[in-house]
Amino acid sequence: MKVNSHGGHNKYTPGAYGSLDEWVEDRKVNSRFIKYLRAEGHTVYDCTDDKGKTEDANLVNIVNKCNAHKVDVDVSIHLNCGRNDKKGDGDTGGVEVFIYDKSSNSPVAAAERVAENISKALGIRNRGVKVNPNLYVLRYTDAPAMLIECCFVDDKDDAKRWDADKCAKAIAEGILNKKIEEKKTSNIIAVVEYLTIDNIKCYMNVYAKDKLTKCSGHGRYNQTLTIGTDGARNCFLSYKNGQACGKSHCKKPKGTLLHVRNVKDLK
Repeated sequence: MKVNSHGGHNKYTPGAYGSLDEWVEDRKVNSRFIKYLRAEGHTVYDCTDDKGKTEDANLVNIVNKCNAHKVDVDVSIHLNCGRNDKKGDGDTGGVEVFIYDKSSNSPVAAAERVAENISKALGIRNRGVKVNPNLYVLRYTDAPAMLIECCFVDDKDDAKRWDADKCAKAIAEGILNKKIEEKKTSNIIAVVEYLTIDNIKCYMNVYAKDKLTKCSGHGRYNQTLTIGTDGARNCFLSYKNGQACGKSHCKKPKGTLLHVRNVKDLK
């Protein structure tokens, strides 16, 4: 899938403000949304405009950027206003998504999924999908488009529930019509294979936070290295799936000299 995405407004025409600032928060959502889609293997063009100094110039710049690419859908990310609930009344303003029309070319189903997903993810009201052919971005982009009003910036109840990352993921899952399983990233940067003083072969995970000197010495079996942190890790007797694992064997204190057989860099 190919997608255009942008955060609405900019610092010159900042949009709505209250407990949240629209142009600041929509960019957080936009950047995270793009990361989610790209991680799933899709092409996303960031059409956010930070140069237009008037509202008209901002809109024209966004549409021109969008129309420079042939995509499946344009996604315009905004935050709403109009509740004027500064103290919080226990009710939320909610999310709503605008589309140009409900023709066969319009992303109605995707817009409905996006609205429902954001509502559930943030715990706010679902105001549904609405048609508005007068919105500039919806009217003049070549590809089918949706304009998402993620929540109300001037509603204290919405602001309490606001989470840009949850919102971005909800939008991504709505567009793709699938759940996104977040990939766990390991902070292990290398695995060291070494021999103990009793000539037992062990493996040790090296973490990003650890200070590890380069190996020194001559020959594969005569190299040495020094652990620069104290008790930072266990060494293990077995090796599997690129990492040391299995039965915990011992802990090595700071300054321990290891006789290294091999170092496998993971990053």
